[in-house]
Amino acid sequence: MELNGLMTYRTLVLSHVSEGLYSIRLSRPEDKNSLTAPLVAELLHALAALDEREECKAIVLEGTAGFFCTGMNFQAFDEENGSEAGQAAPASADFLRTMKTISGLSKIVIAKVDGQALAGGVGLAAACDYVVATPRSTFALPEAIWGLIPALVSPYLIRRTGYWQAYKMTLTTLPLSAEEALHWRLADEVSSDPDAVISRLYRRIMRVAPGTVREIKSYFKQMWIINETMEQTAIAEIDKLTASPEVREGIQNYVRYKRFPWEKG
Repeated sequence: MELNGLMTYRTLVLSHVSEGLYSIRLSRPEDKNSLTAPLVAELLHALAALDEREECKAIVLEGTAGFFCTGMNFQAFDEENGSEAGQAAPASADFLRTMKTISGLSKIVIAKVDGQALAGGVGLAAACDYVVATPRSTFALPEAIWGLIPALVSPYLIRRTGYWQAYKMTLTTLPLSAEEALHWRLADEVSSDPDAVISRLYRRIMRVAPGTVREIKSYFKQMWIINETMEQTAIAEIDKLTASPEVREGIQNYVRYKRFPWEKG
């Protein structure tokens, strides 16, 4: 369905902010903007639609109600309720393709992080061209708590923060504050008025032609190590771990009983 020339979605809100500037807002506040197959499919569709719009120069990717994105939807691991419509987890290849799409668009993509960015949410932010965070924002990779690793996120996180910081975030699961994220280059600016920062930034970047943006992204991609072999390794690793009975049981116990893996029933 289209509204004023823009598609309408069930898990996203697509809007025209100002001349040449559009917003994609993740809108699953009831589940803290966790990632589902429908959300990822709609996000890919919205990105492709805006990439085709000649008048679009930049896209703001943002969250809702204090949650940018909290990563994998744990409800999908609950065998009793995970098969419900809209709760299915996205295929690993589809989520990886989402980050790859963001990083390769002919539009500049700005992450507006206001609140929690966890797991795959960190990946979405890291794949963006510019990240603006509010002071209350936090960034964390809690996957190891559940016997997982952020295999899909890591290539894009390492590209931003460097190997050691990405490794430390993965191993310790400790969150970064907005200022710490700024220090480690996971955020580019921290402001209590992110819209003003984005408006100021947009006045500059709107002068860069989409073709030039695509050339820049294509060139820098060749300077970095994300390739098909790395992508297939990441997909194989996360698919192996999410299929593990032990991992699935731990997540199911948390969904059903709010019990962490180290807590005995």
